[in-house]
Amino acid sequence: MKLNHTYQNVTVNEVKVTRAGSEFEIALSFNTQSENVNVVLNGIREIDNISDLLEADRLWVEENETNQTEFGKFMLGMSSECYSEMSFDSMC
Repeated sequence: MKLNHTYQNVTVNEVKVTRAGSEFEIALSFNTQSENVNVVLNGIREIDNISDLLEADRLWVEENETNQTEFGKFMLGMSSECYSEMSFDSMC
């Protein structure tokens, strides 16, 4: 995923969650009209809104503007009919 880029008309194909101690790792695969994207998000502390990924039609990654590292360095934004976000530490 590209930082500060909004992917539109997204279809999420796969979400895989793995526990890594007290944090989670999410492997995500999605399609847009022009590309297929696979990304792994590391250092996720809360996965309460993970189901929002499956319904999202727009996704984007931003640097977390707060300097509170307990929430993660980056934020994955998801929107469809509503907006939600998920904080994480790194992606590959």
